[in-house]
Order: sequence, then structure tokens, then C-alpha cells
Amino acid sequence: MSQQSTRTVADPVQPSPAQPSSAPRGPAPVRSWRLPAGLGATAGGAILISGAFLPWVTTFAGLIAIPGSRGSNGRILAAAGVVIAAAGLWHALRGGRWSRWLAGLAGFAATGFCGFLLLQLAASLRSLSTDSMVAARSGPGLWVCAAGSVLAFGTLFLPASTQQTLIHRRPGQGLLAWAADRDSAGLRRGIQIGLGVAWLADGALQLQPVMFTRGFVTQILMPATMGSPAGVTGPALAFSRLVLHDPAGWNAAFAATQLLLGAGLLWRRSVRAALAASIGWALAVWWFGESLGGVLSGTASPLTGAPGAVILYALLAVLAWPRRGAADTVAAGSPLGRRNAALAWLLLWASSAYFLLQPANRTRLSLPNAIAGLATGEPGWLAGVDRAVAGTVGSHGPAVAIGLAVACVAIAAGVLWPATTRPVLLLSVVLALVIWVFGENFGGLLTGRATDPNTGPLLILLAAAYWPAGSGGRGSNGVPGVISVDS
Repeated sequence: MSQQSTRTVADPVQPSPAQPSSAPRGPAPVRSWRLPAGLGATAGGAILISGAFLPWVTTFAGLIAIPGSRGSNGRILAAAGVVIAAAGLWHALRGGRWSRWLAGLAGFAATGFCGFLLLQLAASLRSLSTDSMVAARSGPGLWVCAAGSVLAFGTLFLPASTQQTLIHRRPGQGLLAWAADRDSAGLRRGIQIGLGVAWLADGALQLQPVMFTRGFVTQILMPATMGSPAGVTGPALAFSRLVLHDPAGWNAAFAATQLLLGAGLLWRRSVRAALAASIGWALAVWWFGESLGGVLSGTASPLTGAPGAVILYALLAVLAWPRRGAADTVAAGSPLGRRNAALAWLLLWASSAYFLLQPANRTRLSLPNAIAGLATGEPGWLAGVDRAVAGTVGSHGPAVAIGLAVACVAIAAGVLWPATTRPVLLLSVVLALVIWVFGENFGGLLTGRATDPNTGPLLILLAAAYWPAGSGGRGSNGVPGVISVDS
């Protein structure tokens, strides 16, 4: 072979700058998701503000239009729109995790508030429909507000603002690739499976006969609102009245949703989507179904399930979110990060101590009466245990409440120091078992009216998310000594 031919093979001719490239030119890739997320929140806030100033109701065949800004509800939504738009604009220009979370969570709150107002508006229009002189009709304003708040809330489910491409990791599979989590293993995958089993249990409990009757509303949903302020009970009661029109249909939808969430967490191809749906569903149930777990009622106690089991589902879904990288605990490697995960633990257990020390829970007979009251509807052997424990506590209720509060404070602060983390987590597991057995009667699973296993098992699962990898342990990817956080 000649020297010239060798040079031709080794150094292929490059096209000159004047020659046009024959490669197809597609659309430029998204530089990052920060701008779409920020502008989406800004647009949602602007739409929300616009809706507040549009007519919500028209009367006298459209001659009189009443904008939402005339009342306090419209002004609240307009203020929420300002906050959302400002946070979205800040995120678009400067970035930052806090601004995106502020816009998304404000959008979630505004969405729920709009839903409550739409229910109230429908009820008001029904009552006015009998008066032919008024001829009241719904205006577009509140619906526009709802659309803007949903848009702002939806920005939370966009990819991370630092992501540089439209599709992450698997560009050929689109949304299906995002929905899947094929990499998580070890403790992280175990928590995902545990959360899935809990959702399946909830769905199965929702199929109990009483749940398809009006008793589901009158005996379970409505009593949960007792003692909470009007701002909390109003949306919850409005939702309960809506369910009361067709309890069987609504309950079937609730059961199907929870069974789908559980199945989605057990199937790797839908884990990420199921975690995202778990967060939204849990927050909605916590507000509309549990009245925020009764935490504002003045009588909430961790012994009876405060702050509500369903909010722990949302926290566990965040902690078990798949991410790439490595961390010494599953919680530290979650989207919350090490510091915020520790703050979440601190808030949970410190609030439990506060609930125990509320005046209503420190009276001489409050604790034994609460335990004895659990015997209603339970089988004889468990009712006997309740009465025996109530008799043992007797008049020592305040001392027991204070002792449990001290234990909660120790658990809350213990995870802040590595030397005490494992003993404190073990103490939290023991206390969770005590709460589940003696305070929650195994979540009331034997009464036929339980909607979930209550907080005990979830607190144990939560302790696993904060458990540090030992020198001989294996992380979530099987790597000794570290818990890997997968994407």
C-alpha cells in the first residue's frame, strides 16, 4: 500500500467550512428546567391574580357582576398569586430550591382553597336557583383562579431545575423512563416496598362494608373535624357533604386509588410516578379527610395518631425518592438533603412532645379515659387489655404524659449527634410499638372501621430511613458502608 493511500485512510478528509453539513439539525436542547419551572409558576400566579379580579358570580341575568376581589376570599387568592408569581420570577432569574418549593406549595394550598370555594359556590347557587328574580350564575373568575393554582402546583412535578436535557438518562423512552426506578436497592428499595404495602393495606381496608355506606362519612370523616378551627374544618366538611351524596362511588374511587399507588410502588417501572402521586394524594387526604390530623384541635396526641398517619406517607415518599449519588442514610440522600431531613425528624418528634403537654392531655384522667375509650368495638381480649392499661395508668396520667414527652424530645434531638443516632432510633422504634399497641390498638384493624394501620408501623419505617450505614453494613446499592441514593 502506498504512503499516499495510507495517509488517506488514517486522516479522512474533513469538510471545509464552506461545505454545509448534511447532518439533520434538530431543536436545541433545553438548557435547564429552571426557566420553564420559574416562568410556569410566574404564569400561574398571574393567572391566579387575574381570576381574583374577574367575576365569580353574576346576578340579574348578568347585569351585575361580582368579582372575587370584593370579598376576603378573592383577596386571599390574589395575595397567594402575588407570592407565587414573585417566587416563580425569582426562580427563573436566580434559581434556588426554596423559591421553587414556595411557588409549588403555595399553588397546592391555593388549589385546595379554590376547590373548597367552588363547592361553596355551587351550594350557594343551588340555594339561589329557586329565586327567579336573582338569576345567579357562576362567573369565570374562580375557575381561572383554580387553573392558575393548578399550574403553579404542577411546577413541582417538573424535572429538577439543574437538569440539562429534556429527558433524563433515558432520552429514547420519555415519560416512561422518568416514571421508572430500576436502580434503587437495599434499604431505599425496602422503604419503597414498605410504603407500597402500606398503601395496599389502606386500599384493602377501604373495601370494608361500612366504607360503602353513609357511616363512612358520619362515623369516620365528619368526627375527624371536631375541635379544629373553621379554616380547617370548612373544606373538610364541604368534602364530606359531597361524599355523602354517593358514598359507595366515592369510596370505590378511594380504594382503587390507594391500591394503584401500592401496586405502582411495587412495580419498578412506575415507582417514581407512584411516589409523586403518593405525595399529592397524602396531602389531599390529610387536609380534606383528616382535618390536618387534628393537630390544631388542642386535643391531638401521638398516642391516638397525631399528626396523622397519611402525612407520614408523604414524608416517606419524599425520603424514598430515587436519586443518584451516595449518602450515609436514605433520608440524607433524599431531595430534602441532610439538614432538611434532620429538621423534618426534629419537627415530627418535637411536635409529638408538644401535643402530649397540651392542657387537655395533662389532666388527671385524660390519658386513662382515652385508653379505656379504645375498647369500644374491639374484640374482648383487646378490650380487656385496654381496660387493664387504663387502670394501671390511673391517676398518674400527667406523669405518664410528661415522661412520654421527655422521650419524644430525646428522640427529636438525638439524631443531631452521630454518637446517639442508633440508640435514639431504637428508642423511637420501641416507642412506636408502644403507641401502636397500647395507644392505637393496632390501628383499630379489628373494629371494621379502620382506614389505615395508623402511625405505629410508619414511624418504624421512618426510623429505617434515618438509620446510618454501619462499617459492615451494605448501602442501598450493595456498597459496603454507605447507603447509595439512586436516581
